[in-house]
Amino acid sequence: MSSIQIELPSGFRPDHEHAVIAYLTDRLRGQAQWLLLFEAIDLLDQAVAIITGNRITFRTLYQQLFDLVYANLYIDELLALNDVRQQSAMLWAKYARQIVSDMAQRGWQFADVPETRLLLSYLLYWWGAFARGYALEVEVYRDLAQSGITFTAHNLRDPQQRYSPGDLVVSSLLGDIKTSVYFLQYATPLAHDFYIVRLFVENRVYTMVVFLQPSAWDTINGDTVESSLEMIIQHLPRPVRIRYQGHELVVMDYEEWKQRIARQQGAAE
Repeated sequence: MSSIQIELPSGFRPDHEHAVIAYLTDRLRGQAQWLLLFEAIDLLDQAVAIITGNRITFRTLYQQLFDLVYANLYIDELLALNDVRQQSAMLWAKYARQIVSDMAQRGWQFADVPETRLLLSYLLYWWGAFARGYALEVEVYRDLAQSGITFTAHNLRDPQQRYSPGDLVVSSLLGDIKTSVYFLQYATPLAHDFYIVRLFVENRVYTMVVFLQPSAWDTINGDTVESSLEMIIQHLPRPVRIRYQGHELVVMDYEEWKQRIARQQGAAE
């Protein structure tokens, strides 16, 4: 008998499994598939691995056996990179390979337990989210500093600060840095005044934008064009007002946002 068994949540469907495996094999395409993946990952948080009689959720397993082991090592190497945008993918991949190796060494990959592939996908998803997220944070911090923007940021080397309410404060506004629009999928109130987001467009092209709550936009102000989340790119660099999942937000081009913040901060000095 295999040394690991997997119990999936009752709401986990075959299309969820297809989305997770498509992510693992880099075949996930289109917003609908990505939204299905996000739903699947949320469900897998509560999936249970039974290892030598002990029950542990996928989420706890990731946190205890991988995040605690590799997070600080990765952050230290990330901060030592000269060119985060060009070099961070190789660093992320280095640790992803180690996770795959750890799974094999622990005896947690079995052809007769196909759900172990879901466990591996889940671990790599969260490692990728962690690694890419902090790589983008470092990239943004360095860019803001080079652009002359005054800001404060949490200390990435401090595990407690990594879980602080926000990533940075700019002109008294609390901000967060995101690699996707996943944070918009829930109707619960948004916790931050603004979000610096790397948007996936087409053919693996990315663009940087800033999502602002109406109160944060009021400090900048100006004309906006009404549109939808899916059509943002068609209107940039004009500020775009959208409504999505009960959220009302104004989306700006990142470079334009920096210019306006720099003018504001310069006028305040």
